[in-house]
Amino acid sequence: MNERKLRIFYEVSKELNMTKVSEKLYVSQPSISQAINDLEKDLGVKLFDRMGKKLYLTHEGKIFLNYTKRILNIYDEAIKVIKEMNGLQRGKLKIGASTTIGIYILPNIIGKFSKVYTNIDISIIIENTENIAKLIEENQLDIAFVEGPVHSEEITVEEFYDDELVFITGTEHPWVKAEKILKSDIAKEKIIMREKGSGTREVFINALEKEFVDYSIFMELGHTEAIKKAVEAGLGISCISKRCIKDEINYKKLAVIEVEGLKIKRSLYLIHHKDKYITNLINTFIQFAKENVDYI
Repeated sequence: MNERKLRIFYEVSKELNMTKVSEKLYVSQPSISQAINDLEKDLGVKLFDRMGKKLYLTHEGKIFLNYTKRILNIYDEAIKVIKEMNGLQRGKLKIGASTTIGIYILPNIIGKFSKVYTNIDISIIIENTENIAKLIEENQLDIAFVEGPVHSEEITVEEFYDDELVFITGTEHPWVKAEKILKSDIAKEKIIMREKGSGTREVFINALEKEFVDYSIFMELGHTEAIKKAVEAGLGISCISKRCIKDEINYKKLAVIEVEGLKIKRSLYLIHHKDKYITNLINTFIQFAKENVDYI
């Protein structure tokens, strides 16, 4: 049983004339008869009484017609919806993001996208890089944007944006008035950092270890905003994305400190499962994001 046979049955039920249906559907009359015979064989009942040259729906045929109308209506609606989705007239995106991107980059992109594509529903999950990668592996997200290395053979990784991590202190910290800060000075400070699994943390640690810099993580906090508040209160120093502190620098709540000989650059990444089918909607959002990311 398939849509074509149901369509033929529906039209024959309306016309009660196979010749008319043959002309309407551009299908040969023997093919019309065969489709009806196949349906009757599948169902084990007669759908039509054939009296002379006239057709009449049987009781079973009338019941089956009611269901056929509903099936074809649902089928036609499904085709319409899929075409609308492919044409970006409607649709749903499930996007993941690690903290920096999810809070400081994506909202602006999604806001612009939603003004252009008004009937697209977008949901976003913000977690650390490790957890976002797990959600991609489990197909709970269409795509994601992360700020740390991804350690999974199931995930396709593409560079999306260049970022820089900078050291921050409170405005009363001794580093603010120092003429020069050396890499060796880092070991003397209490570092406030994101939790394990955070992309920012992994990039930071990798950068220091590459330069053989000693460090001590004094406090772990699960959110960048909490880290900024702790640094502002004088509890320690941190190293976070330059994008995260524009307001605090403007209002002189935090200070950015250059450490001689140490620049921590990183790439932010677009990821998806390697077996994920990239729909027109997903691809459109990816291209839009690349064109509308707010570079600083």
